[in-house]
Amino acid sequence: MAEAQRSPSSRRNTQRGQQPPLEPAGAKHHRDLADEIIRSYTGELPSGVYEARTRFYRRASHEVLGSDGYALLSRYFARYVLPQALLSGEVTKLQCAVLSNIVGRAERGVAHAIQREIADEIGSSRSSVSPALKHLAARNYIRPVGRGMWQLNPLIAYKGNGDEQQAFLQELRALALENGFPDIVGPDTARSADKEPTAC
Repeated sequence: MAEAQRSPSSRRNTQRGQQPPLEPAGAKHHRDLADEIIRSYTGELPSGVYEARTRFYRRASHEVLGSDGYALLSRYFARYVLPQALLSGEVTKLQCAVLSNIVGRAERGVAHAIQREIADEIGSSRSSVSPALKHLAARNYIRPVGRGMWQLNPLIAYKGNGDEQQAFLQELRALALENGFPDIVGPDTARSADKEPTAC
């Protein structure tokens, strides 16, 4: 009768008391549980573990990720430089399409693309892509660094973390290029190129 009068919680405590007591965490108990958890899923419980519950969460991809990941686009470039270049005629629709393609391709500041590939993806001819690339390079949006290789100005867009972007910027600035890449970009590049050098 006394057993029947026991509360459910006290019965649970009795059941728990039959198991070896758990030891407090401490330096001597530190271990990498990854391998043990993996073994537990194959039906082999690690010693001293009576029950392991793991909950996995899958965070939905951000809407702008796409299959190729995402790149951060400069707000200043999107708000001021590109709109002014388009409205003033400094950049045509075709040139903007080529630049957009390069932005989408660039990994850590470098895009690998031959002219035919760009032309096929934007629906244009290879012969029209070549002068568009030269025009964009003259305005420091991109910089040719080899056959089918273009450096995208990291002040326009960058795919990679901020430390990588800063390191890339330092490398470029250390080159001290005459055209001011990467810091002078867009229509300002053309204007600075037109200026006559002043006499000392």
